[in-house]
Amino acid sequence: MKNFLVLLLICFGIKVVAQEPSKIHLVHSDALEYDEKKGGKVRKLIGHVQFEQDTTVMFCDSAYFPMDRNYIEAFAHVHIIKNDSIHIFGEELHYNGDTKFAEIFRKVRLTNHDMTLTTEYLTYDMKTDIGNYNNNAKIVDKENTLTSKMGTYYSNSDVFVFTKNVVLVNPKYVIHCDTLKYNTVTKVAYFLGPTTITSKENLIYCENGWYDTEHDISSFKEHAYIITKEQKMWGDSLYYDRGKGLGKAFQNVIIYDTVQKIIVNGDYGEYHEMNEVTIVTGHAMMTQIFEKDSLFMHGDTLKSVFDSVNNIRTMFCFHHVKLFKSDLQGKCDSLVYSSKDSVTRMYYAPIVWSDKNQMTGDTITISMKNKKIDQLNIYHNSFIISESDSIRYDQAKGKNATGFFDDSTHLYKVKVVGNGQTIYYGKDKEGKYVGVNRADCTDIWIYLVHNKVDKIKFITSPDATFYPINELTPQELRLKDFRWQTEFRPLERADIFKE
Repeated sequence: MKNFLVLLLICFGIKVVAQEPSKIHLVHSDALEYDEKKGGKVRKLIGHVQFEQDTTVMFCDSAYFPMDRNYIEAFAHVHIIKNDSIHIFGEELHYNGDTKFAEIFRKVRLTNHDMTLTTEYLTYDMKTDIGNYNNNAKIVDKENTLTSKMGTYYSNSDVFVFTKNVVLVNPKYVIHCDTLKYNTVTKVAYFLGPTTITSKENLIYCENGWYDTEHDISSFKEHAYIITKEQKMWGDSLYYDRGKGLGKAFQNVIIYDTVQKIIVNGDYGEYHEMNEVTIVTGHAMMTQIFEKDSLFMHGDTLKSVFDSVNNIRTMFCFHHVKLFKSDLQGKCDSLVYSSKDSVTRMYYAPIVWSDKNQMTGDTITISMKNKKIDQLNIYHNSFIISESDSIRYDQAKGKNATGFFDDSTHLYKVKVVGNGQTIYYGKDKEGKYVGVNRADCTDIWIYLVHNKVDKIKFITSPDATFYPINELTPQELRLKDFRWQTEFRPLERADIFKE
C-alpha cells in the first residue's frame, strides 16, 4: 500500500522528498584534534565544548565528534538545554543526532519548572520529549520528595509515571505504592495499584485513585479504606479533604469502631476528623458486638460523636429506629447511646420486646452491665404486656416501671411505681385458667418464670378483685390504652429495615 501511494504521487508529478534528520552543529571548542585510535575520522574536542541541533543545546568539557556520523560522545559537566525549559546534567552523554536519542550517565540531574530529578542513568528522546530511568531515581519539588526504581517523564505534559517501590514523602504524609502517575505542575498524584498513605492522623489504602498534594484533597477507589486511632472506614469510593479533616465514603460503607466494637453500615458516610463526628445514612445499620450475640439497629441517620479527652462514644439514631437482638427487640423514633454509662435511651413512642413481653412508655432506657442487658426503665405512661396465650394477656401499667434481667438476659421481675394497675390470669396446678385478677395499687412487683408472669406482689393499698374466667367482657380484659403491637416487632435482623 505504501509503495502504491508513492507511485501515485509520482504519476501526478508530485515530488516525494524524504525528510533528512538535522545535523549536529559544533558551536565552540577551545581545542580540536583527531583521535587516531578511533580511525582518524573522529574529532576530539576539548574545553568549553558546545553543540546545537534544532532547539537543543549541549555543553561539556570534552567530546568525540565523528566526521562521518551524526553522533557525539560528551564527557564531564554535561549540560543539555531543550526548548529553554528542560535542563539535563550528567558526567557522560551519548547522543544520536539522527534519532535524537540521548543517554546520560552518572550524577544525572533533570530540571523542569520547580522539579528536579536525580539518577545515575537516564535516556531522553528529544523528538518526543520523553525521559526514562530504570535503576532508581529521586524527584524533588517544593513540597514532595519521590523515589522509585523505574520511571518515565513526559515533559510535554509535565507527567511522571513511576513504577516499582514508589515512595512519595510529604511533610504531612508518606505514600507507598507500586505504580503512580504524577503531574509536576498540578501536583496531582494518580494511584494505579496497591497504595498506602500514612500520616499522624490516619492511614489510607486504595488500589485506584488520586491525591491533589497542593490542595490536600483526594479520592480513592477499589478496596479503599481509612484507618484512624478509633475507627476504620471502607467504601466503594472514598473522598478525603486533609485540610478540613473531612472523609466521605460512598456505597457499601462500613465503619468499625475499634474501641467500642461497633460496626456501622450504610450507603453514605462522613467522618469529621476535627471534632471526631461520624454520620451514616442510606440503609444505615449499627452492629454492637457482644460476647455471644450482637445487637443490630437501623435508622434513617446514624451519628457518632467521640470525646477523646474522656474516652466517651455517644451514638445517635434518628427516625424510624428499629433494633434487633436475639433476646431483645425495639422500635422508636430517636435513640441515644452513651459509652459513659452504657445506657441506651429511646424517645418518641418507644417499644421494647423481650421474649413474650412488650413494654411501652414515653421514654425507655436500657442499661448494660458487663456487656449484657441489666435493667430497663420506662418513664411516664409505662405499660407492660405479657402474652399468656393467643387471646389472653397479663398487663401492668403505671407512671414508671423498671425491668430487671438475669445473667441470661431474660426479664425476671418488674417494678411498677405510681398509679399501678394490673390484669393477671390465674391458673391451677395443671396450668388451666381459673380466673382473672384485676387490681389497682400504687406500687407493684411482678415476677416472671420462663418468660411468663408467675406472681404479682402489691406493695401499697391494693384494691383487687378476682373474677371467674368467663365473667368479664373482652373490653374489661384490657386496660386503657392497651395495644399489642407485634406487627412492628422485628423477628430477624432483616426486619429492622421494614417500615
